Amino acid sequence: MGILSVISKLYHAYIFELYIILIILVCGYLITILVIYIVWHQVGKRYRRLKKNVKLLDGVIKDVEEVSEAGRKLDEQPNQLRDSQLKAGVTVQIADSERDWVDATKAMVRMAQDCHDSYQKLSERRKTLGLTLSAIMDWNKIRRLKAEFDSCLWEMYQIWEKRIQICKSIEQSRSIVRSLQNRPIEEHQSHPYKRAPPTVSIERNLKVLFANNPELVSDSDKQKEIEYLIKFPVQLLHSFLRDLEGLKLESQTEKAWVEEAEEIFDELQHEIDRVQKMAKVMRWLPFLGNWMTRRWVKNSFGQINKQLWTLIFKKYMIDFSFIKRVPSKSVGPSPKKKTQATTDDKEILDLLDEFHKQLNLEQSKVSSRLKQLLDDFKQVHRLLKDAKAVEGLNNSRMAWKDQIKIIVKDAISSLSSSQPQRSNTSTQKEIDPWPKSSTEIERFEQAMEFLGMSMEVCRTKLSEETNSVVGLEDNIHEVVSLLTTNDTTENCSTLSIVGMMGIGKTTLAKMVFNHAAIQKHFEFRYWVSLTDIVDNKHEILKRVGENVLANHGERTEKGYSFKEVNDFLKGRKYLVVLDKISSKETWDTLKEAFRDKICESRILLTTRDKSVASHVDLTSIMYPLKLRTQEESWDLFNQMVRFQAEPSKPDHGLSPELKKLAEKVVGRCGGLPSSILNHGYLLSGKEVTSKDLSRVLEHVTPNQTPWSENLETNAKDFPPHLSQCLSYFGQFPRDTKISSRRLVVLWVAEGLVKQSGEKQEPLKSVAEKYLSELIIRNLVQEVERQLNGRVKTCSFPSVLRELWLRENPSSGFDQHVLYYSIEKDSSFGGNINSSTPNILQSYRNPLSLLCFDTREGDKPGVAFGHYLKKGIASGHLLYLKVLDLEHVFRPHLPKSIGKLIQLTYLGLRWTYLETIPSSIGNLVNLETLDVKHTYIRTLPSSIWKLKKLQNLYMSEISRSKIEHQPERKCKGNQRNKKFLQNLQILRGAFVDKESPLKDAFNMMKNLQILDLSFQLEWSQQKALAESLVELKRLQKLTLKSFDEMGQPQDLHVTQLSGLVDLYYLSLYGKLKNPSIVININGLPQSLTDLTLSASRLSNDPMPELEKLHNLKSLCLYSASYTGKHMVCSSGGFPQLKILKLWMLQELKEWKMKEQAMPSLKQVEIRSCKKLKVPNTTELRHLKTLRELKLKDMPVDFTKTIENNKDRIWGHIAVFPVIIIDQ
Repeated sequence: MGILSVISKLYHAYIFELYIILIILVCGYLITILVIYIVWHQVGKRYRRLKKNVKLLDGVIKDVEEVSEAGRKLDEQPNQLRDSQLKAGVTVQIADSERDWVDATKAMVRMAQDCHDSYQKLSERRKTLGLTLSAIMDWNKIRRLKAEFDSCLWEMYQIWEKRIQICKSIEQSRSIVRSLQNRPIEEHQSHPYKRAPPTVSIERNLKVLFANNPELVSDSDKQKEIEYLIKFPVQLLHSFLRDLEGLKLESQTEKAWVEEAEEIFDELQHEIDRVQKMAKVMRWLPFLGNWMTRRWVKNSFGQINKQLWTLIFKKYMIDFSFIKRVPSKSVGPSPKKKTQATTDDKEILDLLDEFHKQLNLEQSKVSSRLKQLLDDFKQVHRLLKDAKAVEGLNNSRMAWKDQIKIIVKDAISSLSSSQPQRSNTSTQKEIDPWPKSSTEIERFEQAMEFLGMSMEVCRTKLSEETNSVVGLEDNIHEVVSLLTTNDTTENCSTLSIVGMMGIGKTTLAKMVFNHAAIQKHFEFRYWVSLTDIVDNKHEILKRVGENVLANHGERTEKGYSFKEVNDFLKGRKYLVVLDKISSKETWDTLKEAFRDKICESRILLTTRDKSVASHVDLTSIMYPLKLRTQEESWDLFNQMVRFQAEPSKPDHGLSPELKKLAEKVVGRCGGLPSSILNHGYLLSGKEVTSKDLSRVLEHVTPNQTPWSENLETNAKDFPPHLSQCLSYFGQFPRDTKISSRRLVVLWVAEGLVKQSGEKQEPLKSVAEKYLSELIIRNLVQEVERQLNGRVKTCSFPSVLRELWLRENPSSGFDQHVLYYSIEKDSSFGGNINSSTPNILQSYRNPLSLLCFDTREGDKPGVAFGHYLKKGIASGHLLYLKVLDLEHVFRPHLPKSIGKLIQLTYLGLRWTYLETIPSSIGNLVNLETLDVKHTYIRTLPSSIWKLKKLQNLYMSEISRSKIEHQPERKCKGNQRNKKFLQNLQILRGAFVDKESPLKDAFNMMKNLQILDLSFQLEWSQQKALAESLVELKRLQKLTLKSFDEMGQPQDLHVTQLSGLVDLYYLSLYGKLKNPSIVININGLPQSLTDLTLSASRLSNDPMPELEKLHNLKSLCLYSASYTGKHMVCSSGGFPQLKILKLWMLQELKEWKMKEQAMPSLKQVEIRSCKKLKVPNTTELRHLKTLRELKLKDMPVDFTKTIENNKDRIWGHIAVFPVIIIDQ
């Protein structure tokens, strides 16, 4: 028994020890698992922290790489214009410190990515092996990963602390790159920001949470604590995201920051849901449950608060901006700041004064923190008043104002309620006036700090849009309107954008394709690029299939068929863009895919060949793109190039010399966008000097390929009469800006214009159509455009001119003499100057003589007079038909000029002559006499003998008159009558009571254009008005009535509705009976342009004028309307494009109903001092507005427009240009 007892004891002791060991092992194991779990949990926290913080830095690095890559591609582009002396580099070179920061950040991001991958692998192992086994096996890996996370986080914090402002360099580089890309819209398509659902509803959900669970905020103090902890920061960030909505986020940095903000809101929404669930459960424990829920709310919302602080702080550290691209003219000098305070400003100032008074009551007892709090309030208020901080941020501005008022009110309330009660004893102790000062002051300080930082960093920055869309704004609107017109007759089922290489067809199509109205109108949109495809049916089919079927998952290994595409599209309302169709055969192949399209579907194609567009189908519309005008070309060039400012006048823009050279460079481009972009590229990246521009003019030749290809394309169907007219441009010096009026008249005088068809249209109208056709064919540049859209001046692009004259050296103009005293143009086959010997022998019997001697002083006039006199005397000039001396200073006209009896055109405009010889009456074949802008006050009486005279331009500034015809030479007044009957254009004439013209207008039956100034008595005016209504062919009529001092006087006008061809009317003078004229029966429906000056209308003219359905331009100038109110009704002015309101001193209110002026593009308001800004809602009705010009308007007016432009026009795709000139 003893042995057994001993054995039993030993056994039990052994078992006990085993139990102890087992317990120790289990405890050790559990502790190990717990430690590993804690470490793994810490690793997870580090992982989430690193993932959230590295995203923004990664976005910055991606932006650096993206801009660098775009700049590299630009440098690699083959460009025959490249000149190493000109090109200084595209992108902005970042500083060494910034480069070091970028390298360090890249290394840190790579390290973070490695940590991320390791964490993901370990997480997968934990799922596969189980928690226990993976914990034991991966312990060392977990420890190493934790150390790596710590190292990575430390590196990241070091990067954040440096606060390198590299984003400014990135943005500057991005702007330069955008300006240099031919089609930045294609390469940088970004979609407008749209808030995620949790972001949209987060504020509302917070309100609902506390409304449904009032126990969470048991008293006012708890309520304030929650407001300051979460409600205020969320409100600020939420308002800023609302302001960002619709903004295109271009950079990865912008996107990363917004994504992080939305993740915080998403996390907050989860916390709200958890709190709601917890509150429901804890209601069963009334006291403990409420306490635990409040504790949870405070902790969880506190974490969200820290994340919001971190988000704002990171934006402050990186210092990037949200960029809003606007047209270049919209970013200009802002008007002067408003001096008077707004209602909100006054309320805030009153609150600050009250808080200051409360502090002064107990100043000796008030802590320095309270005094500092007042300074904080004032600092934030100054930020609020800063225009740059609030521009374009309507929602944020309202939130800022609301919060500063609430915080100041709370501070006043707390200070007032905590004032100590004074005792009656004389030995009153010093008592802290704010028992809860520490907690509340800290709350207010943190709120003001967050508010101030938000106001500094939460803003958008306006930046000039720099791309080749300049000049296409109207085209975009027109093409969108054509495509979205609800027309079930299949008109415009196919629309072709036609134009030469590099003119902007693809850019226009891309803007239309992404237009908001197009996206809304067409459920399905497809873009098919056919670049470099030449009638390869297989390749065409592949391209169409990839862009139509593949987008909807209709992929097939066998390839695609046109039948599949057609069946897929059948019944769908779609827009298909076919970019760069090169031939008729390509279209014939493509149309099989769209055979069964419904009426509402549209096809938009781009092509260089007009014959391809004509071949499409009978219902298609051809939309020709024109070369850019001079202004549009300058805007496109100017946005790419930075000019060196004058040292003496740094704020006065370009020097005259620099601007002249720059305009010459732009002029050489001929209005072709690709050529302008190429020249701008050469001069980008530095401040351009006169030397740089001169080098471009001397050494750089624009690319000839687009122009030569355009000539080849036009040669297919180029009629002889247009060929002759185009060759005539060669008579003018290179890069000359030619008046369309002058060109048309010269074409007619040279016999280049022929009437055709049964309708004998006036030769002038036929010539204008010739010019329009040349412009549409991209052979002539429309340099300047009149307000009514007509061509004012034009030019023959220099490269095209050189190519054309090389192929057509004479073109039938061998008998034309071009007289020069300027440097000879090498492109001319025959030109002369005053120093050329035997010039009369060299050009015998010329038919035309065009003089281009524009020197100042008397020498040009004397020299040419000598040449003319000698040529007439020798008989060498007797066959002249055209003599054009425009811009020659006072040429000496010999008396023998009357011998040029073959002359049909005599141009003396801008010659400043004072008299002309009476022998001019012998020019019996003269059809055009132009003495406009001269000092000729009286034309000789011999002019009455000019029976064939059709166009007479007199000098308005000199009040030109015509002498009476001698009675003895006026047999039965026949010559007088003949002269008057043939007259078609009479401009600049002045009539007074002695003038023989005043009673002769009833004889001018063929008059089409009349520009007349007069100083007549009322009875004489009445007779004149009655005779004018009989001129049934009148198209343009200008009447000016003034007194001896040039001031407007009474103007008598009768009803003009019988003049059915009248499209232009300008009246200057006080209308005695305005109701007779300004009504639907007083004016013809054919009217497109109306100008009123000094009319002194007392009743609003808009209700009557808006019924003129063809009116396109309306100008109401000084004192034309003296009333206070103006109303444009719904449906009125359906075609009005231009509206000008100048110096209407009494006008106070302008109201616009919805659907009023639906086509309005340009508005100019000048010196209307009492006018109030129209209602924002009403201004939003002007959806087609492209330009708003405000000149000499009150600061309040311009400031209101500036501050509200986003609210007014932010919903339309093409933002109007706003020009403010004080």
